[in-house]
Amino acid sequence: MSSAAEAAPPPVALTPREIKVVLFGALLALFLAALDQTIVATALPVIGKDLGDFHLIGWIITSYMLTATAGTPILGKLGDLYGRRRLLYGCMVLFLIASVLCAISTTMVQLILARAVQGLAGGGLMTTVQALVGEIISPRERARYAAFFSMTWAAASLAGPILGGVFAAHVGWPWVFWINIPLGLAAMAVVVVALRKLPLQTRPARIDAPSILWLLVGSTTLLLAISEGGTSATWGMPVIAGLLVAGVGGLWFFFRRQTKVDEPILPPHFLTDRVIGPTLASIFIVFGAYLAVAVLAPTYLQVGLGATPDFAGLMMIPFMLSVPVTAFFGGQYVKKTGKYRLPVLVGIPFAVIALLIQAAFAGQLPAWLAALLLIPIGLGIGPIFPTTIVASQNAVAKRDLGAITGAFGFVRSLGGAVLMAGGTAMVLGLIAAWTPSLSSAGGLEGLARAALTPEDRLTISNAFGVLFLVTAVLMLVGLAVYARVEERPLRSSND
Repeated sequence: MSSAAEAAPPPVALTPREIKVVLFGALLALFLAALDQTIVATALPVIGKDLGDFHLIGWIITSYMLTATAGTPILGKLGDLYGRRRLLYGCMVLFLIASVLCAISTTMVQLILARAVQGLAGGGLMTTVQALVGEIISPRERARYAAFFSMTWAAASLAGPILGGVFAAHVGWPWVFWINIPLGLAAMAVVVVALRKLPLQTRPARIDAPSILWLLVGSTTLLLAISEGGTSATWGMPVIAGLLVAGVGGLWFFFRRQTKVDEPILPPHFLTDRVIGPTLASIFIVFGAYLAVAVLAPTYLQVGLGATPDFAGLMMIPFMLSVPVTAFFGGQYVKKTGKYRLPVLVGIPFAVIALLIQAAFAGQLPAWLAALLLIPIGLGIGPIFPTTIVASQNAVAKRDLGAITGAFGFVRSLGGAVLMAGGTAMVLGLIAAWTPSLSSAGGLEGLARAALTPEDRLTISNAFGVLFLVTAVLMLVGLAVYARVEERPLRSSND
């Protein structure tokens, strides 16, 4: 313990102007990583037509998600041990190389492998930039800046599908990846200059290789089982059951090993801390419920309520923008008061009320009103994003900033994958049980292409009504868990 403490880097003193430059470069890097989670979706049909092997097309997104999620806690810990400046440069270079490999791919397998590398680098960027901001800005000031991350995510979520569609239609799908090169080089030019004061420290310790192996095996197989089982396969299939067993077993061995190593990737004391434990649990539940609604709502508007795809996409924009609005005001409240519990405790009930209204009238609402009711859901959960990351980072020593940021990203991604797949499977199961003739449609995408009667649409809407009810209950559970978070004074120094 003493050697690690002696090796701790000195405080980094940056001027306000330098902090703004660092923040701009960090947000640009984060935008790149977030953009590549959404920009590919609208280009998938063109990519499949050009490269063939259309049955593998889903892996273009899945491979990115798997490596980004599995690599997040590992790369967060590497930043603690070997310096975030080093890691940020490495992830940026790897991301640009992977983008080039994606753009020049001539087969579907090549593209999938390149996307896996890109996802690993993207997960590292997302973790490193948030830990980097935590390293140079005090927790009390950090909440104000953390809200910008929500805005960046929203911007990437809106811009990605639009840019992907434009590039695929007019200049060719490789430009979905070529666009990363000028943006990435610009981000590197900014951060290289801005981070010169940040020390290239190295702690006298090594990350545990078996822990990395168990985490990679456990998280990737579990996420793969959830992704496939919740959308295109049956949970009882032997391959899905085998993946679930491998995932749970791998994570069990990983967490068991964390109690025995000197430098754990996810320190066990995180889970028993009265701030970190309930914070991680609540973000798993609340973000997962939010993502299930965000991903499935367009299908509800189109298939259940008969809205056109263009209208459904347009009406999702206010919902996506509502999250960063209250995230910003939540961050301002934390900066002003030094307290982080109240914005979440006040906000989530608004989301619950809106979800209950959606559930009660799912089959009776006009599409425009159902879309408007999504806005208070976004407004209600917005504050949880800046407040939980700031509260968690404030609860650890500076030497564990990367570890807690990686844990936060891992838990959030895992919650999103679990509840999104569970929500999809539940909706499809209810539709099949209530109207067996629709069970052969081929999932939610098949329902969107099928000729549906008013009775079919009512059945589908009612199934989504159950989804809204379940997510409302989950939000209440997340609220109860978050109520257990201890209110600790936010440090005014980043020492």
